[in-house]
Amino acid sequence: MRAPLPPLPCVQAFEAAARVESFVAAAEELHLSPATVSQRIRTLETHLGVRLFERRARSVELTELGRAYLPAVRESLADLAAATNGLFGAVRREQLTVRTQVSYATTWLAPRIHEFQEAHPGIELRLVCAVWSEALTPGEVDIDIHQGRGPWSGVHSELLHHDNAVVIHGPAHLARYGPVTSVTDLAARPRVQVLGFDDVWQRILPDNIAPPERITVDTSVTAVEIAAAGDACAVVPERFARTAVATGRVSLALDRSWPMRQAHYLIRPLDAAPHAAPARAFLRWLSDLEQRSTPLAKAAE
Repeated sequence: MRAPLPPLPCVQAFEAAARVESFVAAAEELHLSPATVSQRIRTLETHLGVRLFERRARSVELTELGRAYLPAVRESLADLAAATNGLFGAVRREQLTVRTQVSYATTWLAPRIHEFQEAHPGIELRLVCAVWSEALTPGEVDIDIHQGRGPWSGVHSELLHHDNAVVIHGPAHLARYGPVTSVTDLAARPRVQVLGFDDVWQRILPDNIAPPERITVDTSVTAVEIAAAGDACAVVPERFARTAVATGRVSLALDRSWPMRQAHYLIRPLDAAPHAAPARAFLRWLSDLEQRSTPLAKAAE
């Protein structure tokens, strides 16, 4: 059975008196009388069954047990103050939950999300990808970003932005095969295929010609990593390739991009309430980010 804790006001009086080495100074800090501080410390000593201070004519000094007790008291009071301020302080952060695909969160949002945090320090952002979606309760998602061929039945879908695809490769591809001079070159080179984007490769490659090797993955972020580390080309949405291109991990095989049939949409239940202020702030930031971003390649005609 846990021993009963000492009264908190007595513990606070002990910590203050030990820190300033004076009952009078502690009383001024706590807005109490010296007699009240002295009484509270005596109550604590009675509760513990030990003396915590040596009383002198003009000062007080911690006993050996008092010095041993002080660090634990200070840590406990600091933890209590931090927890109280975090949960019930005057400044409370609003939580915003954004659900999206792994590739969108990893390649597009993650490298830039610090901009949103700096602009909106009062919003606590939570990014949730598909692997955790089932753990969310209804109404817990504030913004739901989905890539596909909308619209979808049973929900309200709003176009967030169109996507173009680019062909990327890593240094190993250039070392083994040399630069890509035309789409015809791609027909003889290994490729990475992202599930759902088959139509893009079909439109890029010459009719009835397929590359000799193919790796199929289910996320664009995996395709980017394979292209960066291996010798295969990959077709991915342009926005997912920008950070890897900017850092030199991959490069464009061709200075062209191809429109995708898939796009990114905001998905909401038909009976959902209008977006709250934190969600509107995040969507404005996404829109501004889109306008500030320069495409990697010119669109194919």
